[in-house]
Parts: sequence; structure tokens; C-alpha cells
Amino acid sequence: MAARHAGDGRRFPARYRAFAGFIVVSAGFVAIFVALTLSAFHRPTPHDLPVGIVGSTAVTRHVEAALDAAVPGAFRFRSYPSEASATTGIAQREVDGALIASGANLRLLVTQAGGTGPDQALSGAFAAVAARSGRQLIVSDVVLPRVNDSQALSSWFVVLAVLIPSLAAGSASALAFRRAPRAWAVALPVAAAVVSGLVAAAILDGIAGLGHYAAIAGIIALFSLAVAAPTAVLARIRPPLVALAVLVFIVAGIPVSGGPANLASFSPGFMRFFSPVLPLGVAASAIRNVVYFGGHATSPYLWTLAAWALVGVAGLILVTALRRPALALTRPVTPPPILAERSSAQPGRASVPVPVSPDPGAGQSVTLVVGFDDSEPAQRALSWGVDLLSKRPGALHVIYADRVLIDSDLSGFGRAEMDEDRDEKAARVAEAAEEIAAAAGAPYTFERRQESPEAAILDAASTYAAAEPASTPIIVTGRSHHVPHRVIGSVPVRLLHESPYPVLTIP
Repeated sequence: MAARHAGDGRRFPARYRAFAGFIVVSAGFVAIFVALTLSAFHRPTPHDLPVGIVGSTAVTRHVEAALDAAVPGAFRFRSYPSEASATTGIAQREVDGALIASGANLRLLVTQAGGTGPDQALSGAFAAVAARSGRQLIVSDVVLPRVNDSQALSSWFVVLAVLIPSLAAGSASALAFRRAPRAWAVALPVAAAVVSGLVAAAILDGIAGLGHYAAIAGIIALFSLAVAAPTAVLARIRPPLVALAVLVFIVAGIPVSGGPANLASFSPGFMRFFSPVLPLGVAASAIRNVVYFGGHATSPYLWTLAAWALVGVAGLILVTALRRPALALTRPVTPPPILAERSSAQPGRASVPVPVSPDPGAGQSVTLVVGFDDSEPAQRALSWGVDLLSKRPGALHVIYADRVLIDSDLSGFGRAEMDEDRDEKAARVAEAAEEIAAAAGAPYTFERRQESPEAAILDAASTYAAAEPASTPIIVTGRSHHVPHRVIGSVPVRLLHESPYPVLTIP
């Protein structure tokens, strides 16, 4: 009892540290997210917003000087020879609007489809210029939003809706399928991205009627992979690193994207620097350009998304290729005198009688693969195996399946304690296996595998079958010890269904 209380005292501080760490991390996320979002949107001011201008040199210089004096650095002007060429410049995403200053009145060409932020900024700025010059300002929208996308917000919101599922797909594929075949590491995020693109584009078309289904589905799938693959890499390196993906793609990505009003060029300088790089705003702009602007100026966005996706996929391939194999411990034992019964020196451990098995042929070698977790049925199964090998030649391989149900607490502060507990349990299981084998004088190997029991046993049997082709391995397991009314148990049943080798269950 004293040892138990001492152990509990050692664990409590770690739990408190994990709790405190979780609160600190949560507060940090809130602080960073709120600071970035308010910095971007509390007082949006345009910076180098591209604007076309048509008119004489004197008039254009006067307009430019007036705007620079009123809002320094807000606009970047580009001259066009005619209204038609300026309209083409807007349609091809060269500029966000254009001022026609060649007549009695000033005419402003805008496009709400390019975002309500630039539209309102241009209208307000040039209305002030027109008022100071005593001329009337006529505003014309040259690229109108669709009827069911009245403010051209759908392109941003559909990408936002896919963002969190993509993060979840990346982290889940790495954590839930950590022990799956390596090809799945790439196949799962790619498949999830393709499905996300197809489903999101279909719903977007059905609700907003934007059309361009194939193009939008492709952009969304590429965006989803650009988020999911790097997230999966971080999760496979160390699960708490998923927080870094959340910081980049959500906490920084949402304010840097400019939001649904396309305010990326209205944010502070350090955020404008990252605007062409982070996937959220890039994907939204790509969809907007495909739907309303004939796909013009879309290539840079697609290359950015492709770069994220390719780096993520390459990282997955590299991380899984370098993944450390499951921990294995091989421990041959020098046979002592054979005993008919094993008595444990550990308090509370019952003596396990070794069943007397009939001699199935002393001259024939046998390979036994025994699943062992130190439960009473597993002790009986291992005892039967070592008793058999005391009467005939063969090899005994003990497999402990150390399945990881939860790879880590999300904060990562308790990971060391969880790993320590699992290592201690594995050591106890290995010690119990050694005690049984030593009591019967049987040499054996002990292997710890971090996967499900049936997968661990079958993989081990296949390995030994390939190494010893002359001897077919026999799988030995105990019945279920979790549910008393089960005669056999779920693991033996699954082995009977899936195993190409003989399966023996010891009651």
C-alpha cells in the first residue's frame, strides 16, 4: 500500500502540469487569434489596391495626387487608353476597378464579384474626389455576382467549410492509422481531399448555382490536400504538433485571407506578406476567378496550393519511410530443470498448472506463436506451449500486442507519463513470460508489437513462416478473459477467420 500511495503522489503533479499546460495553450490560441483577426479587420485600410484610370495626363495626375494626399499608399494606378481596355483589365484581374475621367462626369467601374471590400473602398475614395472637384460620380458594376451569390461570398465560405474537416482528416489519418500499411499514409489524405472536393462543389453548385463544377471540385480537393497532408506529417512526427497546423491554417490563415469581403490588401504589412502563401485566401481567390473572371490570374494560386500539397505528400512518404519499427525484444532463456507446475513468487499471482499434453511426435519440429498479455487464459496458453516444447524440438515465440488506443493526450504534457506506464506494463508482461518459460525450461523469444492483437500475432506468424519455411507456425491463444460468458473470445474468433495457419485456443 505504501508503494502504491507513493506512485500516486508522483503522478498527481504531472496531471496538474498537464491541466495547467492545456489552459496556457488555450489562452495563447485565443490571444493570437483575437489579435490577428482584430488587426486585420478592425480598421481596414487599402494598401496598393490596383486601380485603372482613363483620361488625359493632366487629369490623371490631379486625381492621383488628390488620392495620395487623402489616403497615402492606398492605391496603385495603371493607365488604360480607353474604357473598353479598362473593362478588360478588370475582367482579367489586372485591377480591382477603373476611373474613367475623360468626360464631363467621373465614371467608376467596379466589380462586386471581386469582393465587397475593394468595391466599397474605391466607391468611397472616388466619391470624395468627385465631391471636391464639383463633378458627379457614376458607379457601374461591370462583373455582377450571380443571383444566388449576391455578394460573392460563397467562394470564401465554401473553402472555410472545408478547412476544418481537412485538418481533421490529416490528423486522424496519421493517428488512427499510424500502424496501417505505409501506402495508406498517402492514400488516406488524398482520398479524403478528393471526396471533399466532389462533395463541397456539388453542394456549392446546388445552393449558390456557381457552375464550373469540375474546376471548383479540383480547386477544393487541392486545397484540402494542401491542408491535410502537412497536418498528417506533423501528427506522425509528434501528435501535439497538430497545434502548429491549427496556428498556420486557422489562427493565421483566416485573418490573412482577407475574409469573405476580400480584404487581404487592407490588412497590416506583415499579414499582407503571407496573404499569397497561406492556402485559405489563395483557394478562395482561385474559385472567385474561375466563376466570375474566366479563370484569369488563377495559375499562381494553383501553383501555391500544389506546392503545399506536394510538400505534404513528400513529407508523408519520408516520415513513413523513416518510421521506427515496433519495439521488439528477443530474450533467449537457458533451460533449467523442467517443472510440472509454475509457482509465482509475486504476491497475488496464482500458481498455474502445466497441462500434460500427449506426445504428438517427438521427432518433428514445431513453431509456436503464442499471444500473451499475462492474463490467466494467456498464462495457460503459454504454459501449454512450453510444456509441448519440453517434449519435442521446436521454437516458441511470445507476442505481446501493445495496442495504442489513444496515442497522446492532446496537449502532449502527459505523453511521457503515458509512455512510461505502457513501458512498465510491457516489462511486467515480459517478466511473466520469462517466468513461465524458465519454469518449464523452454527457450523462447519475446516481441512487443504496437498494433491490434490479431494483427500482431498474424504478422509475427508470417514473419516466422518466411524465416522457417520447413515448419508451419501454430498460433496459440487463450480464451477471452474480459467477458466471462464467452467461450472463446473475440481475438481467437478473428484469428480463426483470418489466419492461414492453424489456431489453437486454450480454455
